[in-house]
Order: sequence, then C-alpha cells, then structure tokens
Amino acid sequence: MTNSNNWNDLNDQQDDDLSAMLQPQSLSKPGSQNPLMKIKKNLRINIIFASVICLLYIIILVYFQLWQVQLSIGLVLLFSLWALYTAFQQFRTLATLVSPANPLLAELKRHHQSINRWMNTQQKVALFIYPVSAAGGFMLGGFLGSGKPIDEFMSKPAMQIALLVSIIVLVPVCYYLSRWMCRQSFGKHLDALGKNITALEAEK
Repeated sequence: MTNSNNWNDLNDQQDDDLSAMLQPQSLSKPGSQNPLMKIKKNLRINIIFASVICLLYIIILVYFQLWQVQLSIGLVLLFSLWALYTAFQQFRTLATLVSPANPLLAELKRHHQSINRWMNTQQKVALFIYPVSAAGGFMLGGFLGSGKPIDEFMSKPAMQIALLVSIIVLVPVCYYLSRWMCRQSFGKHLDALGKNITALEAEK
C-alpha cells in the first residue's frame, strides 16, 4: 500500500492508483477514517453546543435585569456568536471529498492550516473574555446567593478579593480546559491529516 492509501484508510483495497482513491464515493464510504470527515463531524457538534450556550446566555440576559450581569454576559454572548459564526464558516468551507481536479496536497495543506488558525484565534480571543465571564458569573451567583443588590454585596472588600481570586483561578483553568477540548475534538484528527500531508510530500 502507498502512503496515499493511508490518507483514505482504505485498508481493504490494494489499489495504488491515486486517482482511483480520490473518487468521492471512496472518501464517503461508511466507516471511512478520513480525518477531514472526522473534523467536520466534530465541527457540527461544536456548532450545536455553541448554539445551545448562546441561547442560555440570551435567557440569562432577559431573565436577570441586572446591568452588571447584562453587560458582562452580553460581551460573552457576542464572543460566543462570533465563535459560532467562525465555526460555521469552517464547517461550510471544509471539503471532505477532495476532487481529483484539484491538487490533493495543496487542498490538504489548506484545510490543515485553516483549522489550526481557527483554533488558535479562538483560544487567543477567549483569553480576553474569560475574566469578563468569570466576573459576570460571580456577580450573578452572589446576587442569587445573598438576595442583595450587586452594588451592595460587591462593596465589601471581602467580595472584591473573592472576585479577583476567582478571575485569577478561573482564567487559566478555562484556557487549558478549552485547549484540552480542542485537542480532543480536532487535535488527533489534525495530527492524522498532518501525517498524510507528510507522507504525500515524501512521495513527490
């Protein structure tokens, strides 16, 4: 089997003809381990969860008429909508069926770079949103727990220190959790795609 066969993971075939392996029907076979198909499937799941989270944020904004919470959660909602939009753009442009009319290696490289760039951009932008999210959640939790206006319980030095500690703790936790989730959803499939790219480059 050639390295091109590894890309399609068609272990039951011994066809060394690259053009034959790139037929759409081959790539779309049930049970195919095409990394692009796996990435697109996980992008679909990502979009669904992001949509549900955006809906929950909207419910919070409507239900809790607290300007501090509305401001912080509103900013988080804007980020979530942007993240949802960029995920949808990736999903829409990701071609799991590589046409023989297009250079295979160039197409694989384009998708590999695009997904990596999308993940890195989201993680960097999220670093500015995590403190806002932590603050909004803290104030909402304090309001629900104490039953007092946010201005009142946040005027206490102990609460201000607790808020600062929460942000210091939660920001790195959220960042590394996000990296781990991206790794679980896309990382191993990107690695497989990268190996296929390397293998195809070695054949040239």
